[in-house]
Amino acid sequence: MRVLRYLAVLSLVFAIIAMIGCDDSAHRAHVLGGVPLPSDDEPDIVSKPDEGGDTDEGFDVDSLCVPECGDRVCGPDPVCGKSCGTCDASTTCNSQGQCECVRDCTGRVCGPDPVCGEPCGACDENWVCVLSGKCIAPTADCSNGWCLIPSGTFKMGSLGDDPYRELDEGPVHLVTISRSFYMAQTEVTQGQWKSLIGNNPSEHSACGDNCPLENVNWYEAVHYANALSEREGFETCYTLNGCSGTVGSGESKNNLYQCTVTFKGLGCAGYRLPTEAEWEYAARAGTSGPRYGEIDATTWYWNNSSNTSHPVGGKAANSWGLYDVLGNVFEWVYDFYSEDYYSTCSSNCTDPTGPATGFNRVNRSGGWGSDESRTRVVFRNNYSPDERRVYLGFRLVRSAP
Repeated sequence: MRVLRYLAVLSLVFAIIAMIGCDDSAHRAHVLGGVPLPSDDEPDIVSKPDEGGDTDEGFDVDSLCVPECGDRVCGPDPVCGKSCGTCDASTTCNSQGQCECVRDCTGRVCGPDPVCGEPCGACDENWVCVLSGKCIAPTADCSNGWCLIPSGTFKMGSLGDDPYRELDEGPVHLVTISRSFYMAQTEVTQGQWKSLIGNNPSEHSACGDNCPLENVNWYEAVHYANALSEREGFETCYTLNGCSGTVGSGESKNNLYQCTVTFKGLGCAGYRLPTEAEWEYAARAGTSGPRYGEIDATTWYWNNSSNTSHPVGGKAANSWGLYDVLGNVFEWVYDFYSEDYYSTCSSNCTDPTGPATGFNRVNRSGGWGSDESRTRVVFRNNYSPDERRVYLGFRLVRSAP
């Protein structure tokens, strides 16, 4: 009804225009369809829209406009100027009609901001970003063979200009380690294993008790972690069920020790294997490149090892005080291996423990027979968890109280 009334008004206007130029009232009355015009001394009468909301009155022409929001979720649409939606309190609407987080880096120079998880900046080389968003110089805080690694944020993965970069080493992504932890200053030695388990599976046993343990599989590493926790009065971090084989038999094909393993989580107070992210964070100690020092000064590898392992602590430590983080023997870590895992944890990645499922387990570090490409803090190796290798051992960590 409103549309019809407006059309009637428009018809009247056109009639008046057509009337202009007619010099007599009769002619004008004819143009208006016989409706007499009011005289100059008669008041005009204008009808007022019904304020009571009658559907026949108060027609809003703007209501005919059809908004076109498209993929906009906020702000006005570009056709009618009508709202396409609103953003929540932590976001703002940009010019493209999308809600975006408002980054808050107040008092921070590095690491992710606490609102959006976007980088606030980066520390200089050999400095570490702690959780408060400040840069600190890493220093060794070690006692009785254990070094404190403070919580912090770092860039995990291999930079694009690394000539040895593998596909599974990227993309580089920001990772936050929210729990400080203690890491063993050296790899588990043959002497430490013998004192707790009672045998020595190492191929290079002639190297001596102070040489790294090797030739153990992933299941044997978590078994040792539980045994050490029990001896020192901590809770065990792994539940082992259905175990078979002999721990530390040293056989490469037969009598392989294996179990169904359930990890209790990073909140466990006992000894455990480091996660892959914890391992790289500790190994880097604030560095951004593939190594924390010159290779011959820090690493036993193919060019200086004479194809055998060497006593632990014989090369320079990194800034946290950790020895043999690169070379000597590879080190088992907790995580399942996935080639593209870094792509699935590329933002807001906090305390990652690897893929939820898988088969092979990751090992890091490189060994006495490795070349330069494998003795990098970013190199990711992997084996079946029941495999034993004569260049593969481990080191433990424990979450700080």
